[in-house]
Amino acid sequence: MLDTLSKFKNLKQSEELVLAYHGIITESLTNNLLTLAENKLAMVEYNSRVKKKVFNILVEVLQNIYHNQYELKNSEEPFQKIMIMVVKNPTAYEIISGNYINQSNIMQLEKRIKEINQLSNDELRAKYRIKLDEGVFSETGRAGLGIMDMVRKSGQPLDYGFKIINEDYAYFSLQVNINH
Repeated sequence: MLDTLSKFKNLKQSEELVLAYHGIITESLTNNLLTLAENKLAMVEYNSRVKKKVFNILVEVLQNIYHNQYELKNSEEPFQKIMIMVVKNPTAYEIISGNYINQSNIMQLEKRIKEINQLSNDELRAKYRIKLDEGVFSETGRAGLGIMDMVRKSGQPLDYGFKIINEDYAYFSLQVNINH
């Protein structure tokens, strides 16, 4: 089971920490993190296709965190904090995130990730098209394509984990791998 904090504490010598942030997320901070990531990726990755893929998935991860934090806006400050890392290892980039969620969302989120992780590329592409054609948006204006986008763009299943914090909150860890 993935645990974001353990991953951060146990980085290997062969892994390069490209970007790391721990704190409260805002729209302007999201934009600043993306600018910083873009600049760092320009320094460490020469393959423009890989660079673009890593950046686009990072955008998706940050958007998901930002929108999911909306429902925690009235919670205590510690539960509004997130963690995001971009790690480069010899074979892949890892985008690793952690954020608090309401425990009531665990079953639905886990079911969705498991379902999408099991789809073939063709099945995923078809499901994505159907979801786009439906044009159904949530109250936050989202179509629910984020997890599908991450798997589609990375070509890899998502690694994830949940750590129960108390009767209301859990910590959700997510890792997206992008081969280079």
